[in-house]
Amino acid sequence: MSPKDTFMLIRFVVSNFLSFDKEGELTMIASNLKTHKNHVYPLGKLNVLKSAAIYGANGAGKSNLIKAIEYLQNLVELGGLEENVNQKKFKLNKENENKPIEFEIEFATQKKIYAYGVSLHNFSVTEEWLYESGLSGADKIIFERKTLKSGKSSIRLADKHNKTDRQKLLVELMEDSLLKNYELLLGKAESFKIKELDFAIDYIKNNLVVIHPDSKYNSLVPYLSISSSFKKFTNDLLKSFDTGVSELGIEIVPFEKFFGEDAERIRRESLGNLQEGDHMSYHSHMGWVLISLEKGKYSVKKAVAKHVSQEGLKVNFDLAQESDGTQRLLDFIPAFDGILRHDITFIIDEIDQSLHPALLKSLTQKIMSEPICHGQLIFSTHESNLLDLEIFRQDEIWFVEKDKKMGSSMLYSLNEFKPRYDLDIRKGYLKGRFGAIPFLSKLDDLKWQATHEKEKKLPA
Repeated sequence: MSPKDTFMLIRFVVSNFLSFDKEGELTMIASNLKTHKNHVYPLGKLNVLKSAAIYGANGAGKSNLIKAIEYLQNLVELGGLEENVNQKKFKLNKENENKPIEFEIEFATQKKIYAYGVSLHNFSVTEEWLYESGLSGADKIIFERKTLKSGKSSIRLADKHNKTDRQKLLVELMEDSLLKNYELLLGKAESFKIKELDFAIDYIKNNLVVIHPDSKYNSLVPYLSISSSFKKFTNDLLKSFDTGVSELGIEIVPFEKFFGEDAERIRRESLGNLQEGDHMSYHSHMGWVLISLEKGKYSVKKAVAKHVSQEGLKVNFDLAQESDGTQRLLDFIPAFDGILRHDITFIIDEIDQSLHPALLKSLTQKIMSEPICHGQLIFSTHESNLLDLEIFRQDEIWFVEKDKKMGSSMLYSLNEFKPRYDLDIRKGYLKGRFGAIPFLSKLDDLKWQATHEKEKKLPA
């Protein structure tokens, strides 16, 4: 792989956001380790990793790192701020009240590497920038923007984008009134017509997919309907993990029967723009379904799990009737399929939720051992069984730990400890060798039993 044909996350930096006080940096740049060579994507002079597994105690800040990535993504999708950001700042340092929240993301797209960053304070974008990364040389500016005390913007563009009278006039108008202090310059990409702005927007919006513990995949039915390869991948995976599901299928239900007395309301409120032959995903009382309009009639396609009865017949079950573990696996399957086939970075918070540790380890090991992948997998977890150098490289394992004195999150890689390849990483982690685990030694001090006995003696 080279920058000309791949889209990759290279680096993400956050400061003064939720539990992150000082700068925290997650880098996907590979070190010079020789292990798991299939985990490394060559991007010209740069080598980028396939994965990052993020460990830490409850409340350490693992989820906050993922929330920071998603916050930046939402900011770009909206084109600016919708609220005062001060409530998102790190609150345990008084000095931070007057400091901005800062995000920076570095990524490969469209044959080059770019770095986009933004600073936020109150209800204002105080700084914003986009550079073409020079790697070994100097960065090349695409734009820099600052919000002045007057509320107006100061904009600096690369010379090639600020040559004509039209370009210069546009900058003047943006600085004077068109670019509001709560708006991103990226949000004005249509006016500037600078292709690099579109590259950045497209990457941040479409090549980062965040999956939360309560996320439900909304395209399972369309993918099962139109992609035979996805359907085979899904069914092979379900069979290999002995879920009891013989296969996933699609069941077509009449619109009125599926929605009952709500059918007319849903038709009126949600389906007015649906054209003949079109379909749309809809979040129903039974999860995501596909509504189609064919020959003037609406129908509903839903995913069903097929089980084999004692008589050898296939019986359909609604996905909601499956175990939490099977449902969670179904939420992940599109991500794992996407990592194999597409240049997308999937970011999963609490990957271990509702999945059996043995199943999770087997699933992760299978994905990481695939010789040909196109995407990246970043996840947070408590599951220590994944701390295995047979599965991950040292530079793919990360820890988040709370500073006991300052209360802030610190992010660091296992590679900083230079562990031997044959070291039992899991045992070392559980013993606190790498930090990032709960401080358990004070549990005995809680004296729950003594408190209970004392309460029993109190007068009624």
